[in-house]
Amino acid sequence: MSPVALGLLVLAAAMHAGWNLLVKRAGEKQIFTWWAMVFGSFCFAPLLLLGQPLPLRVWPYVLSSAAVEALYYLALTCAYTIGDFSLVYPLARGSAPAFLLLWTTLFLGEHPRPPGYLGLALLILGLLVVGSSTLWAQRHKTALRMVSIKAILIALAVACCISIYTTIDGAAVQFAPSTPYTVCVIGLTAIFTAPGVLLYYSKRSVVAELRTNWLPILVVGIATLLTYLLVLHAYTLSQVNYAGSVREISVVFAALAGWLWLGEKFGPLRILGSAIIFTGILIIAVAG
Repeated sequence: MSPVALGLLVLAAAMHAGWNLLVKRAGEKQIFTWWAMVFGSFCFAPLLLLGQPLPLRVWPYVLSSAAVEALYYLALTCAYTIGDFSLVYPLARGSAPAFLLLWTTLFLGEHPRPPGYLGLALLILGLLVVGSSTLWAQRHKTALRMVSIKAILIALAVACCISIYTTIDGAAVQFAPSTPYTVCVIGLTAIFTAPGVLLYYSKRSVVAELRTNWLPILVVGIATLLTYLLVLHAYTLSQVNYAGSVREISVVFAALAGWLWLGEKFGPLRILGSAIIFTGILIIAVAG
């Protein structure tokens, strides 16, 4: 993997963990996320006029990616409602590379070299170790454990969505410009999720969330677009299964954020998991 691609992915991972922390701390998470997509789409819409036009053959990719991302945001906000940030985020992001390896092998014809498989295996193991620490700490608390199990199942659904839209987007940016593609996907995702938000929540709740959290919403909207622009550019510089897996080091940043700002423990398991993740990334970067 090129140093440029690795640098883009690390930066994107830090930004991704940051805006997910803001979503976790929001009151009405689904409304918050929807407003963020709307704001982000409007802020970046001028780039559609300045950049290259999208080829017609990319629109099935745009539509299918937006549909899967709409399901992703729905599942993510649901998981955050019932589960701890330090449990949901690491498992959702940490499980995605396993699904991604399957899809990119089947549909993109990407086959990592033996060191790449070793690096991916270590990366996935480390991500799951980081994510399992919260569940391990709650193993003797029956009520909390049941809530955690529900959150884990939803987090796995989130992971599956991540792997699917990553594969779609990785294929699309091989022949379409990444900037207008990203803006269109996020804009359509906002449109696809609008009926659910506007029908399920009252108008008062939708307006109140915007009035209360307009600044974090704006920050998340801009950060969401910027994060994925960095990731999609990295997809053009490296194999999608490598890039899509390395970007999930955001779980380490998320664990640190939970420790620093949510009062959650970092602990020896997360330190061990972070070390395994670093080893896996090093192998991918050098020999993958």
